[in-house]
Amino acid sequence: MTQARFVILAVVAVVGAVGVGWAAGKLRPAPAPAQPAAAAPLAPAANRGEVLFGVYCASCHGPEGRGDGPSSAALRPPPRDFAARPWRFAVTRESIRKVTLDGIPGTAMPATRNALGPADADAVADYVFGLATSRPAVPHEPTEEEAILQAAGFTDLRGTAPPQLVVADTAGKEVKLSDLKGRTVLLHFWATTCVHCVKELPHLKELEAKLADRKLTVLHVCADADELAEAQALADKVAPGLRVHADASGLGPQRFEVQALPAVWLVAPDGKAVGRATGMRDWAAPAVRKVLERGW
Repeated sequence: MTQARFVILAVVAVVGAVGVGWAAGKLRPAPAPAQPAAAAPLAPAANRGEVLFGVYCASCHGPEGRGDGPSSAALRPPPRDFAARPWRFAVTRESIRKVTLDGIPGTAMPATRNALGPADADAVADYVFGLATSRPAVPHEPTEEEAILQAAGFTDLRGTAPPQLVVADTAGKEVKLSDLKGRTVLLHFWATTCVHCVKELPHLKELEAKLADRKLTVLHVCADADELAEAQALADKVAPGLRVHADASGLGPQRFEVQALPAVWLVAPDGKAVGRATGMRDWAAPAVRKVLERGW
């Protein structure tokens, strides 16, 4: 009897303890739900242009737009000081936005269309416009050499060393750019699918013949033919006797910063670059002939 009473009391105690624990749990305040981590604050609209400029532009143009960024010394042409005048285009937010998105072929100014959305492009354009108009304009008078190159549509590269280039013709005969020192070399990057490129071929062939006494060599580097023989066959139709080449590595256009075709690089007899240009041009124009005949 005593043992049965003990068992009953033990059961009652356990049930009571469980009941007290349950009641305490019900009365205890529920823990507050975990708060999500705070998102990083977005840059205020007024500062977003400055932030984006620092990411995409300051390494070349400098933090104040003076063209003195850490990468500027290696660039030809050098980055623009935004206060320098004249510009190639009107100094407006719209023109700055267009250049920001599209870049400038033939220069180190890249396109950012794939990196910047419309709102970001507007922010950068506003900030650059402020840099361009907040300081007194600095007039720039081009030197004689700069004026000659500009008149012919060439970007000034004087004093820089062109990238290495080794090309070969359909017979496998290699030509190294470095082996052509002593001659003026016009590197012509073209493509079989580029209508303007093909139209230029006979004019460049005629130009090379007329300036043979000036030791001009035009090196035609095809950028798109899977089979060089196809490019040579096309050249034979429009400019019989013209020899085309290809860069086996496929890196030539990239090394020479070719962003659009046709594109040319002019290399002086001392092996240094003189200038580069993009787009079809009149190779018989006096301004162009003056550049090619100068000797540099």
